[in-house]
Amino acid sequence: MLPRSPFVGIVLCYIAGILLSEILPVFDQLAALLSSLSVLLLSFCFVFYFKGLKTAFGIAFLLFIVSIGAFTMSVFEKNNDANIAALSEVSYSAYEAEIISLPEKRSKTVRYEAQILRIKTKEKWVNVDLKALINISQEAVIMPEPGNKLVIHGTLERPLEAKNPMQFDYRRYLSNKGIVWTDYLDEDSFQLVSVADHSFLLKQWSTGISKWAAGAFRENVDDDEAYGLIKAMLLGRRDDLQSDQVSDYTTSGTVHILSVSGMHVAIIFLVISYLFGWMKRWPVGKFAYLALIVGLLGFYALVTGLPPSVQRATLMCIIFVMAEVFSRKQNAMNTLAFSALVILLWDPAALYDVGFQLSYLAMSGIFLLYAPLNSIFSPENRVVKFVWQISALSLAAQLATFPLSLFYFHQFPSYFWLVNPFVIAFTNVLLPAALVLLLVSPLHVFWLQWVVNKVVWLSAYLTNVAVAVPKALPGYLIENLNLDKVEVTLLYALLFAIWYAYHTRIYQYLKFSYLLVLVFVTYSVSKSIQIRLSDQMVVHSVPRHQVVSFKKGSSLYIVSDRAFKENIDAYNFCIKNYATSREVVKTTFITAR
Repeated sequence: MLPRSPFVGIVLCYIAGILLSEILPVFDQLAALLSSLSVLLLSFCFVFYFKGLKTAFGIAFLLFIVSIGAFTMSVFEKNNDANIAALSEVSYSAYEAEIISLPEKRSKTVRYEAQILRIKTKEKWVNVDLKALINISQEAVIMPEPGNKLVIHGTLERPLEAKNPMQFDYRRYLSNKGIVWTDYLDEDSFQLVSVADHSFLLKQWSTGISKWAAGAFRENVDDDEAYGLIKAMLLGRRDDLQSDQVSDYTTSGTVHILSVSGMHVAIIFLVISYLFGWMKRWPVGKFAYLALIVGLLGFYALVTGLPPSVQRATLMCIIFVMAEVFSRKQNAMNTLAFSALVILLWDPAALYDVGFQLSYLAMSGIFLLYAPLNSIFSPENRVVKFVWQISALSLAAQLATFPLSLFYFHQFPSYFWLVNPFVIAFTNVLLPAALVLLLVSPLHVFWLQWVVNKVVWLSAYLTNVAVAVPKALPGYLIENLNLDKVEVTLLYALLFAIWYAYHTRIYQYLKFSYLLVLVFVTYSVSKSIQIRLSDQMVVHSVPRHQVVSFKKGSSLYIVSDRAFKENIDAYNFCIKNYATSREVVKTTFITAR
């Protein structure tokens, strides 16, 4: 596989370098040292290449890629440290910020990403350049728009630090996005100032187009649940989804479709490719086909507001179509790996984004596992064949992502195999139809707009109905599943061993998979026994609450104030992951009177 997919090996080495940077000792000259090492290794590559030493060249080149990965991540971390120092080492009373993202509605606030432009010290305004996450109370009379500049009285704060075992590290999550400062604003703490003209900037175009698209969908779709789904899938904004809708998508194993990702871009790409693939037969049709694909995918990316996930997915699909147009032969995994390498070179911290990981794993699963799964059954009936192909596609993606999904989300939807084929079929209609609705809306051709509108509404309605089915079935969701990094690694090694045995047709490799199963079971059982036999007391750090937990066997006793027992969000954020990691079956609250 690797000789025909060289970029797979390259991107894996680059990823190894990014991970290596996490364990290297931190000092001021680390980036300079890694840069020098990269130059030295590159020099060795040239020497070995011209001397015809292929093995030495291969080793030196892969080490060079590892060093580049470590270097880019160390530079990213150095920039974050500089952003922290820029505000930590000075005293200021106010700052100026420019809103750079669309508003994201939360339960009590509206969240924005902002670029901090200046801070006000005792002497003067000082220019800075860093990103922050700003939360504004929903009770505020004025809500800023992208491009607005604010003068904010007060100072920025560091994001919350994870102080409880297994707690979600919100500070690290934001840091990987280049955000190291946050603030909460009430209506009296900020004021709007004059808005500069940024109409020539692509980001400002995209936010304006995204806002227009939301209004167009609201005007055409009367059903609130259908509108909430369309807005989430097309624009990546969940603020109009109802709570029971989110619950249905979670329990059916299809919650990923509510976030704009590579899957959405891939569906639109495949539909466009299917409808206009005939253009490639023209003398210059390939170039017209390429221009059409790039144009429509670019329009969709603008509609979403250009979030990083869509930028990555759009780039991936454009690279695929360019490989198809300019190459006689292409290897899907090689093209996929190349797109990942380009993304990580630009943003090495994207590796830690769960959406990035799941998107590329799902695509890898489809490329590697779909053909073996699809070959199991070959029906002659077209309808049955179509249903089986969608089921095999869904299963391939699910197999490639389920170990990581269990690691992050600790739950497994039992009926994903039942729901996913329907959801994939409906969303294959919904996504391109919604995009067409945006294109025909300005034309004001009533009958055409009415037809497209009905197609969009019906596909959204059927999607919502399909995901609600599992809740009516027994055992629809298996919760509190606990996998650690070793178990996830063993599961992926097992999947790779089985696939490699099929790919090479050397079934002796299956013996290795039997060994991996034995190691996995032995490790998991011994870990569970050790957890069950170990008792533990933890004093938890929960804002505005006093909480102590006692773990005994499979039971967890939580001693707290009465308000904490009623604060489900605080429990889920600070303690739930810890309870899952300790394989707790029963939780008992003991509250002070």
